[in-house]
Amino acid sequence: MDVEEISQLGLDQVIQLAEQFQRAGRIADAIALYSLWNENTASNDRHIGWFNQGVMQLNAGDINGAEHAYRASLEIFPAFAQARINLGLLLERKGLNDEAMLEWSQVANSGYLQVAANLDLQTLALNHIGRLQEQLKHYDLAENALTQSLQLKPRQADALQHWVHLRSKQCKWPAMQAMPGVPVNAMLTGTSPLAMLALHDDPALQLMAAQSFVQRKFNLSTHRLCVNAPYRHERIRIGYLSGDLCTHAVGLLMADLLEAHDHERFEIYAFDYSVEDGSEYRARLKRAFDHVIDIRHLNDHQAALEIANAEIDVLLDLHGLSSGARPGILAMQPSPLQGTYLGFIGTTALPWIQFVVTDRFTLPETLIPYFSEKPLYVDGSFLPLNHAPTPACSETRTELGLPEDAFVMVCFNNVYKFNADMFATWMNILKRVDDAVLWLLDDNASATRELKKRITQHGVSADRVIFAKRTSHAQYRARMQLADVFLDTTPYNSGSTARDVLDCGLPLVTLSGRTCVARMAGSLLHSVGLDELITYNHADYENLVVDLAQDRARLASYRYQLIQGGSVREAAPAKLVRSLETQLAQLVDTL
Repeated sequence: MDVEEISQLGLDQVIQLAEQFQRAGRIADAIALYSLWNENTASNDRHIGWFNQGVMQLNAGDINGAEHAYRASLEIFPAFAQARINLGLLLERKGLNDEAMLEWSQVANSGYLQVAANLDLQTLALNHIGRLQEQLKHYDLAENALTQSLQLKPRQADALQHWVHLRSKQCKWPAMQAMPGVPVNAMLTGTSPLAMLALHDDPALQLMAAQSFVQRKFNLSTHRLCVNAPYRHERIRIGYLSGDLCTHAVGLLMADLLEAHDHERFEIYAFDYSVEDGSEYRARLKRAFDHVIDIRHLNDHQAALEIANAEIDVLLDLHGLSSGARPGILAMQPSPLQGTYLGFIGTTALPWIQFVVTDRFTLPETLIPYFSEKPLYVDGSFLPLNHAPTPACSETRTELGLPEDAFVMVCFNNVYKFNADMFATWMNILKRVDDAVLWLLDDNASATRELKKRITQHGVSADRVIFAKRTSHAQYRARMQLADVFLDTTPYNSGSTARDVLDCGLPLVTLSGRTCVARMAGSLLHSVGLDELITYNHADYENLVVDLAQDRARLASYRYQLIQGGSVREAAPAKLVRSLETQLAQLVDTL
């Protein structure tokens, strides 16, 4: 077919021919067809032809060609919203974030024009703006974009869950606030499981959020790839599925545990899709496995086949419902026994996970009805304790903006774990202890601005709260030694951070609640014999911190106990792993 013949074709005919080329694997010919037609036809549908060409070029990896095609489409028909949205995504991919958001803004603002994009595309554009602004930590701008989106279409579950969590990350309390068309009960049912952990100390609400999220996002067909199980290998094969085997909060908990495995009885696999950060810690994690299988570039089915082909007896997922989770792998049941550990401190409600690794303090029997998984109880705390030498802090209090003679209370937890009740308790302590200061993370501009407003509203002088910029993991561990006490948050306790706090010899005060996530710091304190630092209501929490401020000898005794307890913490990973291995072996024997 020559150029003249191609130019006389209608758009429908070009689409049919291009699809035939695609089915035959002739992608380059399909793109060439569109190119010839777009350059030579007199059709009024050329903008669609250019758009289709851009889609095919982008899928083929030709980013610059796709950009040229999208811009050609928009030059012909500037109101073509889908082309503008795709161009924005392409520009984002090239790192041109501001230009991407300008394209989406044109679609979002088209509602004020005579030729407007439909509501679905307007909300899609706003949601892309919100998503990208959140990635850039411009949380206030992200919230504004999602607010506009929800005003156009109130019942958007994904936009709603991000909107609530964005408010938590900015310390805008209450995070759930009714807006036109979106009552608070809709926000409650649409809240993400992760956000719910921080918002409500109610196991039933956490179960509801998990079930709703799984039904909405992971309504996956179930397979059973482990058709040859049980395997009866000489060594039991344990697989860890994770994208956080690096300097991530979960990864930072894992090295001592992995190194404690009995490699004579167990063969340890990593099915790894972590970021290759090049750190020595990442290298240490990888050395702890017998086999590291890189599944970063595999889809869920391919990754599940890798696990099934390795004949894994027990697969431990380290994500649950947290960011980066790949439940599509678990849905194919590549292993006869599948459990969840560490990544999400609540029920996953995933039907393909049979058990959760935990301890009896964190998940007492009263909480079992609120879990879809059966508890597998380990000895000690389910959070692996350790004893890594904490380097002495090379900085002084003065250099970090702290008064040298003050009673320094620190909380370096993520600010989305803060809430109005907890913050009010901290402010009360400052009012009762004249020489006390509070040391917090300056996580993002919006949150710090909101917290400073709250400080003023509570009648506390602004200089009593010092905000610290984020720093490296090693440096923040060293800096915590300058504090007198660590103040935990509730209902979302510190986990990995709590372990670091105890390891550097800093006493920690926690408030244990009704849910697992509200009990994990208490689990650590219980395991090292410091139950005196566990409280169960805000009044007792406040009074305990005030008592410690007034009885420095008692505080020093706790610090001494932690420093002297290094050998106990050093032995804890092996104790945990032996109990884990024993129970996993028993489960394998039942197959």
